[in-house]
Amino acid sequence: MKKAFVTGGAGHVGGNLVRQLLSDGWDVRCLIHKDTRALDGLSVVRVQGSITNADILSDQMSGCDVVFHAAAHIALESVDIPIMEKINIGGTESMCHAALKAEVPRFIHFSSIHAFQQQPTSDPLDENRPLVVDQKAAPYDRSKAAAQKKVLKACERGLNASILHPTGIIGPNDFKPSRMGQVVSNIVQRKMLFTINSGFNWVDVRDVCQTAINCVHSGMKGQHYIVPGEWASFRDISDIITDMVGYRTAFYAFPFWTAYSALPFDFMKSKLTGKRPSFSRGSLRALAVQCKDIPGTLARQALGHTSRPLTDTIKDTVRWVMDKGICKR
Repeated sequence: MKKAFVTGGAGHVGGNLVRQLLSDGWDVRCLIHKDTRALDGLSVVRVQGSITNADILSDQMSGCDVVFHAAAHIALESVDIPIMEKINIGGTESMCHAALKAEVPRFIHFSSIHAFQQQPTSDPLDENRPLVVDQKAAPYDRSKAAAQKKVLKACERGLNASILHPTGIIGPNDFKPSRMGQVVSNIVQRKMLFTINSGFNWVDVRDVCQTAINCVHSGMKGQHYIVPGEWASFRDISDIITDMVGYRTAFYAFPFWTAYSALPFDFMKSKLTGKRPSFSRGSLRALAVQCKDIPGTLARQALGHTSRPLTDTIKDTVRWVMDKGICKR
């Protein structure tokens, strides 16, 4: 039986990856942190430990055929820079050291489309695009680019690693939830009656995970693979949900610039409710400066990446949040 070591197994990507691996007959070992709802009922070995402790990680990886490194701290606010540097950069470096020490045959690193420079936005974004270097770029983008450099350095020392760059991930089994998971829930519950005139390239989390598994045998050492889906606006997503639930969910898409004027109010709301802001200056920048043309040709040809229609993804996500009682009509 093939053995996999997964970090971030309790997260959105990791939880879906674990499910797919188990379905394919893998023996799975997960490094866990706090919230492990995504793993409830799954036959996995749970490993308590720090992602920054290479010695412990190496012991736990021993005998595994592949490491899937999906753990990351995703944030768009400057206040999260220290934790992103610790987890995204330091944690990735520790994972690489541990995998080399344990002589793991294969290492799949989950990066992000945000690790690449987005400008010029008019050109197609492919694997030849330089990594982010601008210190004015979003902290998360910088951290993922820096983490990727750690992986490439480890490749020079013998690590057989490939790097995946998903676009905006969306889909079911989103327990925590992610920002987009929260957006979908809010739209269903009519807590988000207005959207902004913007969007992103969205890819189904299950398609990302299948491509990651394909990458184990088909991916090349030191190679980046962009893993896209399709571009859609927030209004498009709202319309898909409206067609599914049978009532109007969002009534108007405001011009994009109006979101900046709403930042102070959303910040105050987060302080009063104790919940993270719905959006930030960083998240708005990610929407404002983006490439819409992301073909993903290399991943499609080399890894067999396919992306299902976004309509199917949204409907599956809505069914999941309703089945779990996360939101009701």
